[in-house]
Amino acid sequence: MSSKKRNTSVFLLITMIFTLSFPALAFANTSPTLTRLAGFDRYETASQIAKSGWSQSDYAILAFGENYPDALSSAPLAKKYNAPILLTNSNSLPNTTKQTLIDLHVKNVIIIGGTGVIYASVESELESMGVNTTRIFGNDKYDTAIKVAQQITTAPSELFVVTGEDYPDALSVASIACIKEIPIILVPNDSIPDSVVNYISTINVNKTYEIGYSDIISDKVCNQFPNTERILGADKYARNIVVSQRFNSDFKSDSICVATGEGFADALTGAAYSAKLSEPIILINNDSPTSTKGYYHQRVSNTSNVYVFGGTGIISDSVIQNLNIYNVPKEDTVSPMRVRLNKSSITINVGGVETLMATLDMSKATVDPVYGNANNVTWVSSNPDVARVSLFGNIIGLNAGTAVITVTTTDGSEKATCEVTVSNPNFNGNQITLSVSNYTKVEPTIATFKYKILDKVGTDITRTIPASQIGAVTSIRSSISLDPSEGIGTITYNSLPDIDKPIVITLVDLASGITVSLSSTSNSGSSSATGSPISTPTLTENVKISKIEITSPGLAVASSGVGYATYKILDQNGNDITSYLSRPNNIIFKNDVTTINAGNGILTLTPNTGINLGELNSIVITASDSATGVSTSATLTIDTRQPEQLH
Repeated sequence: MSSKKRNTSVFLLITMIFTLSFPALAFANTSPTLTRLAGFDRYETASQIAKSGWSQSDYAILAFGENYPDALSSAPLAKKYNAPILLTNSNSLPNTTKQTLIDLHVKNVIIIGGTGVIYASVESELESMGVNTTRIFGNDKYDTAIKVAQQITTAPSELFVVTGEDYPDALSVASIACIKEIPIILVPNDSIPDSVVNYISTINVNKTYEIGYSDIISDKVCNQFPNTERILGADKYARNIVVSQRFNSDFKSDSICVATGEGFADALTGAAYSAKLSEPIILINNDSPTSTKGYYHQRVSNTSNVYVFGGTGIISDSVIQNLNIYNVPKEDTVSPMRVRLNKSSITINVGGVETLMATLDMSKATVDPVYGNANNVTWVSSNPDVARVSLFGNIIGLNAGTAVITVTTTDGSEKATCEVTVSNPNFNGNQITLSVSNYTKVEPTIATFKYKILDKVGTDITRTIPASQIGAVTSIRSSISLDPSEGIGTITYNSLPDIDKPIVITLVDLASGITVSLSSTSNSGSSSATGSPISTPTLTENVKISKIEITSPGLAVASSGVGYATYKILDQNGNDITSYLSRPNNIIFKNDVTTINAGNGILTLTPNTGINLGELNSIVITASDSATGVSTSATLTIDTRQPEQLH
């Protein structure tokens, strides 16, 4: 990736963030296959889920089936051990659980909870089957959650904090907690147990996600966790949807998993299965709220499979049918009477995200309202450099300015609009200074650095700038997180061969376009840059492209598998107009093994299915301008050098 102090870097990082937030989705013209994973009771349902997700497993997680407290925090362990979650009675294994352990050839069972919950007789029964047992428990449900967290990872970078006084919020985060192996910490409403306090003091967490308003987890409790972000919703179903939307980029879009929100067991055991699919669990009831139906309908338009956890006595067929609302195949002729948006205007910050909901008045609809989806409406932004919109009405602010989002029915007969204003409230004056310094290796696979943001008069405004406004990348395979409250960045190495390599850290302020880089081998130990918000000059009509040049000698491949290269465009007078053509629509970049997006001097190469760019020796990129006929071609080696060497 580029690491010079160039505004071209900002488009790359914005594009990466947008791509992660709103993955490209194909239209679905057929109804998804509905699969119900269910048994006579919750124990059999857990077994059916396990057998559907695993043909063999060395491990299984065993939780108490009659009450939720100890079980709630156990979901992420399932991902760590690639294990299903099964349920047991207090004093003996249900026959279905025992048979599932045999069928899956389980060798090790991790029991969640002490002998006061799951008796020693269950442990003995397992051992008589030749199964090794490990018991994780604490003095109470809060302490048990901490003991589970310590088994998930000794150095978590993120935490989920949920109430221990009810189960739905823990179920809402269970799937994403599994996927990312994030510990789930339980707390009371207005106090924090000593076991939790002690645990917090031993870890260095970059982000704590706390679920619910202060009436669920008080500010007094919330403030004792580091780097908190509250995820809010009016009730358990609203919070379930907000959690799913918050982590939408971590989910795939092939399947939907559904469980009742009126009981804990099916969603708990289903969490391990949904995590294997990399999908969220949608909690429903007999009359699911509009937000739940809307989110379900958005996802179902591109989904091949719907998995229902639980029998018809728990979730009836009619309840699932009511979620479908009305799905219009794209090839059908639709004549809606009207399309409406839930908002006529919105204001978001640069890097902010908002979702618009479209509803259609349709004479054919059997259920009202009909929600807009990728099959029955299309979305367009009048100014995609300011705000972009996805197939599902998800909007992201890219630069300060205004844009009009238009939703149109597929037959073109009806439209609705929303004006989007994108602002940068944290920008003071017409310039800022961004600096990075003090790279320090604190562990073999972890390093830290300091960063600072000053306004035009030199005031330190680091704490006021959200981490989402600062793009951070390194020249190696790693993950990087920023803590604005301390001005600290943490790098976690993802590849053992990179541990001892020199590293280049690149920060980009997405609002101003300022880019600054620091090499671990730098003699000064710091670097800074000053700049102003990005402005896009207006080209005169007589400007013509005379040359297209692919400037990077190699293709840099990120840990995500995406490749990056740089290019330059010259006009007929030899002037560099690359930054003027932020999105060169007339120029087509292509090759045989990737799709290429171009903007602001950066080429982003997304490999085709089955292609691993890291395994190739070189790649050929061609470019041509349809207006002038100017073309070029370049062969790039697969580059492992540091980003600053690409210019």
